[in-house]
Amino acid sequence: MQPQLPSKWVPLAEYIRELPVHGAKPEPGPAPRFINRELSWLAFNDRVLAEAEDPAVPPLERLHFAIIVSSNLDEFFMVRVAEIRRKLKRWKNHRSVEPNDPGRVLAQIRERVLKQKERQAKAFEDVTRVLAEEGIHVLTDFSEYRNDQDLEIIKKLPDINLIVRRLSEPLPSLFSDRIHCFVRFREEFAILSIADRPFRLLHLSDASREQKYVLLERWLCARAPHFFPGREVLEAFPFKIIRDADLYYRVDDPDTFEEQIVKAVSRRSKAKLVRLEVDAPAYSEGVLMLGTMLGLDSASLYRFNLPLDLRSLLPIYRDHREGKLAYKPVQPVVPACIKKYSSVFDAVKARDLLLHHPYDSFDVIVDFLKQAASDSNVAQISHTLYRTSKESPIMEALVHAANAGKKVTVYVEIKARFDELNNVRWATELRAAGARVIRPLKDLKVHSKLTQVVRKEGDAEVYYTHLGTGNYHPGTARQYTDLGLLTADAGLGKEVSLYFDALSGDKAHHEYNEIMVAPKNLEREFLKLIRAETAHQQNGGKGRITAKMNSLVDQNIVEALYEASNAGVKVRLIVRGICCLRPGVKGMSENISVVSVVDRFLEHSRIYYFRAGGEKKVYLSSADWMPRNFNNRFEVVFPIKDPKLKQFVLDVIMRTSLSDNQKSWVLQSDGTYVRARLPENAKPFRSQFEFEKLANNRYKETVLAERK
Repeated sequence: MQPQLPSKWVPLAEYIRELPVHGAKPEPGPAPRFINRELSWLAFNDRVLAEAEDPAVPPLERLHFAIIVSSNLDEFFMVRVAEIRRKLKRWKNHRSVEPNDPGRVLAQIRERVLKQKERQAKAFEDVTRVLAEEGIHVLTDFSEYRNDQDLEIIKKLPDINLIVRRLSEPLPSLFSDRIHCFVRFREEFAILSIADRPFRLLHLSDASREQKYVLLERWLCARAPHFFPGREVLEAFPFKIIRDADLYYRVDDPDTFEEQIVKAVSRRSKAKLVRLEVDAPAYSEGVLMLGTMLGLDSASLYRFNLPLDLRSLLPIYRDHREGKLAYKPVQPVVPACIKKYSSVFDAVKARDLLLHHPYDSFDVIVDFLKQAASDSNVAQISHTLYRTSKESPIMEALVHAANAGKKVTVYVEIKARFDELNNVRWATELRAAGARVIRPLKDLKVHSKLTQVVRKEGDAEVYYTHLGTGNYHPGTARQYTDLGLLTADAGLGKEVSLYFDALSGDKAHHEYNEIMVAPKNLEREFLKLIRAETAHQQNGGKGRITAKMNSLVDQNIVEALYEASNAGVKVRLIVRGICCLRPGVKGMSENISVVSVVDRFLEHSRIYYFRAGGEKKVYLSSADWMPRNFNNRFEVVFPIKDPKLKQFVLDVIMRTSLSDNQKSWVLQSDGTYVRARLPENAKPFRSQFEFEKLANNRYKETVLAERK
């Protein structure tokens, strides 16, 4: 044990006597029960970065992963680091040595980010070298660039704003979604601001077939002496700032809530600064001067010899995805069990349908709503919207249905971070078409993914319901793995109808039997299911829990899983991102294993399996095991009732995911991740490639037999 550091004067000899013998290893203390949330998230971004570093990954895909690392990290600072800084400010007089002390966590974050960005810079340098060998050049060094090429760049210059001030004057207002250049003179400085991110990347014409792209801010800094004749340019470098992205509004404000949200979004450009990132080979007087002028401490200043905000390079990825440079595009298929019917309604009435995106086509859901909008027997459509595209066929179908006189009820979540303005626009269009847009809940987000169509068939009203794990977004449906259930099950349909009634304020929540709902009973019901497995194991049965999710943070759930493990329940978890549970610790979690799959598609589906004494309960949801999903959001967890679909989820989706030995990472008890090992004499197995094969053969047609 290390001696406690003295908080008041003591003789040095007395302190030294308490130190361990020279060369002796200190005794390890007990491992904390939980992995820090922020460090776990950074470990996830490390796994994404590993794809950018992997020479076996096609070069454009490596570039894409490097872009995702930058985008992820920016949002992490806007949201999580901003929140920790607010917490630190509240605790400014509080001293703590706890693992989650905000000051300590910020220091750990900085250490991890510095290492991560160094790796990213090396990966970016390597991938741009490989792309150059293939004729795609990302130009970042202009020391030997020809004047005639400079003239071409000047002709293509986008909207760039310029201001010059004396060093004694304050900085002008700066937007956080732009790239800026800082130019320092003897007694003055200049700021050049590129108005729009997409215009940072200039595509130059070339007589050869080679493609040349210029990152504009690096060219501007290299040519700064030419722009300011008569002034000595001491240095010039690109920079960007990150601001707190949280929205602030009042529930008692006289403005409508939508007006408040629009105003709050506009205030983001003036929110508190969280981070300054500089693209420069070394710290310099100008870099430190800029940080001081922005009022930031040294812990908020990050400098790397790496282009800023790599999202501007997305056009390169999108425009050249051919041959060996990228993965072969997946062609989503419409399952044959749907094709043989004249309408989605007929197919769903024959049996429940489970769609696995992006391997199964999202067009099935679009067609479902389009057919509902034009079907004279459809009286009512209800829908929840969290995120969607700017040009959304889902929203267009709902607008068409409302214009046709159908009763259309939609909850539009206008607090969905970074999609607020797009969602406000859709809410306005839906109202204009005659749809009922449910008044937004100010204190909770609606994160559930539900659509329900009520159709008159003879003397009866039949509920056709779609329940999903992901957003109604055609773009992300091709990039994320998600599951969606289409069902005409009367029990599920009735309870989803009651859920919409509760959302709209027409009725209070009642006790649900088919579905689990947050914030009403979701955490409680999950805890019951976990504890039931513990009881089965303790009573001589076989307790089994297998779950797949994005994040595992909730401490009550983690403690219940530890109790299950101690009872002998086998717990297998697939957690893509944050995992605060510490697996494999003797006497605490030795029966728990955690893996994370990071591949070309973002793993996004949530699946929860409990053996339940042989009953085999399987649930899907848009909810992770996180406090926000249990307490601060409206979520729905729904069961898979069809035995054949249960079999497909367990024997195909879960087993395939757990068998991945190429893109799977195993969480260690110390919080680190190691790549899954290829067992001796085993063949390489990559789950996402296997899912694509399954979608294109007749496996589902043999497994998913018609409901009798």
